[in-house]
Amino acid sequence: MWRKNANGDSVRPADVDRDSSRKYVYVRKDFQLIPESGDIPEHWEWMEAKIPKDAVMIYDEHNEALDDVYAALTELAEIIAGE
Repeated sequence: MWRKNANGDSVRPADVDRDSSRKYVYVRKDFQLIPESGDIPEHWEWMEAKIPKDAVMIYDEHNEALDDVYAALTELAEIIAGE
């Protein structure tokens, strides 16, 4: 499940954090740099999912498979555009 999260400074967090927790891997997307506003300093907001470390292998395999699908679709689009 994706949840909205934020930090308190202008340092953008990593897309995938495998080190800050012993139990979870944090996967992040949809980063937005929020400008300073009054008492609130510039900071980042993003969507974040927690994946148990014992299940992260499934996530990694899924991402690898998607990369293969995207590469194949790109190749097919280039072939079609060349005709």
